[in-house]
Amino acid sequence: MVAKPKARGNPKAPKKAKTPQKEKNQRERFIEAARTLGVDESGEEFERLFRHVVPPKARENGANS
Repeated sequence: MVAKPKARGNPKAPKKAKTPQKEKNQRERFIEAARTLGVDESGEEFERLFRHVVPPKARENGANS
């Protein structure tokens, strides 16, 4: 059997940095803004407000009637 040739990437393509400085700064600003606003990481506050805005779905079997 003849081995298949392996695919190779474009050797002339520029290599991407893992975390560009601009992206890192934006990430840090986002985290700082979230902390300032007191965002809940667990999502409990979101769920509580969501249940307040969206009424519970009516059950089809009539148990909610």
